Amino acid sequence: MPKILIVDDSPLEIKIIRKFLGNENEYEIIEAGDGKAAIDLAKAAMPDLILMDIIMPGMDGLSVCKALRSQPATADIPVIFITAVSDSKDIVKGFEAGGQDYITKPFHSHELCARVKVHLDLKKSKEALLEYAQEMEIKNKELSELMVQLENSAMTDFLTGMANRRQMMQRIKAEISGMKRNGGKATLIMADIDDFKKINDTYGHDCGDFVLKGMADLLKSVIRLEDILARWGGEEFLLLLPGIDLEDGKIVAERIRKIVETKLFPCREKMISTTLTLGMAELDEAAGVDASIQKADEALYKGKKMSKNCVAS
Repeated sequence: MPKILIVDDSPLEIKIIRKFLGNENEYEIIEAGDGKAAIDLAKAAMPDLILMDIIMPGMDGLSVCKALRSQPATADIPVIFITAVSDSKDIVKGFEAGGQDYITKPFHSHELCARVKVHLDLKKSKEALLEYAQEMEIKNKELSELMVQLENSAMTDFLTGMANRRQMMQRIKAEISGMKRNGGKATLIMADIDDFKKINDTYGHDCGDFVLKGMADLLKSVIRLEDILARWGGEEFLLLLPGIDLEDGKIVAERIRKIVETKLFPCREKMISTTLTLGMAELDEAAGVDASIQKADEALYKGKKMSKNCVAS
């Protein structure tokens, strides 16, 4: 039920307004006989509309309206001024004080009821619009978060949580762009788990997945923060080592090989051992991304044919 605050120092005027507004079941009406009481009651009751006399002893209606507008809690309560004067300057003062409308005395019941209804409807519509805007803001935020999640999903390997092929390609392209601007070196290492099919066939695919995740965690733990690691596909991993030439890259690769060689991966009370074969290539800005990756892949294939569990270039 809409709540209306009537502010007037004349009990008779309040009685007349009550009578004009009619059915008490349509509006909840509260009263204030002076400006200070009006401010206190507005803060406490938070009416939907205020009908306020301009001319009152002590604090007049204009001052009350300004005070209400200065407080965030009451700033948006619509005010209709009731005035005995019809001078345009006084009416303008009412609007400048923050009033939404005015009615001159003596007023007609139909006009009063019509203006009250219009401003209550406007307030209701404004509140509905504000609520809708807030809902849209929440939905937009949720959508933005979802888009970020989707983008992350598109750039991340679902099993290991590391970068996938798509993200790695972007990072390598960015590295080449930096090398073209500023010079420098970078090395690619293509690493493949040896005899991975045998692990799946012997222990089951769940243990195979466990080994893949364990290998990913192990590789993450032994590389630098600036190095990039991606699951390239299947049991293959690709590492990008910025700022490292091929010779220093071989040292890194050999250290990784030795660490993996001694690692045991527990799964279902089984301790699974495995090894890595690593193929190396320098990131060649002139040859481009695909050619550099292809060279690392060829080195990996060479290592597989030689003995596995080795570093080849």
